[in-house]
Amino acid sequence: GLEEGIITAATVYNDVQAEFKSGTDTYKPKNDGYKYYGKRSLRQAVTTSQNVPFVKVMAELTVPKAKEYLTKMGITTLSETNDVGLSLAIGGLHNGISPLEMAGAYAAVANNGVYREPLFYTKVIDKDGNVVVEPEQKTETVCSEQTAYVVKNMLTSVVKDSGGTASYCSISGMDVAAKTGTTND
Repeated sequence: GLEEGIITAATVYNDVQAEFKSGTDTYKPKNDGYKYYGKRSLRQAVTTSQNVPFVKVMAELTVPKAKEYLTKMGITTLSETNDVGLSLAIGGLHNGISPLEMAGAYAAVANNGVYREPLFYTKVIDKDGNVVVEPEQKTETVCSEQTAYVVKNMLTSVVKDSGGTASYCSISGMDVAAKTGTTND
């Protein structure tokens, strides 16, 4: 949404119980503990892990556009037939995402908008110091440096701000970014 110019960190959405209709389907996202906070900026919503505002963003962005970004960020588990709803905004994927792909996607934000395919080794050197094997690492710019900066800044509020859901992750003298979440499966 940031990259597409639909939202900013200060965009305000009403965090209230909501119902979304798509054809014959109805989707009613809930916040953890069924707590709703009313009008909140997206920075505040990510800090306290509110779901409804981000489902509203997804409705504006569209699922196909979100899937396009996820694919650029190395997510390979998207289902064409099952991952078509707004629940994608809060991690509702049929097959989920592996920890490796999740780390690679978040690393794209840390790498100023550049996705780098995760590697398990950087090179193999023989006993004489000659490089025997060096992997090719796929890289792709998935968002602007400015967008990555704003996302990083928003995710640090999850740790730094009062009421942030990951304040326990704070490390003295270091910027730490986090995103918490809950799932049934």
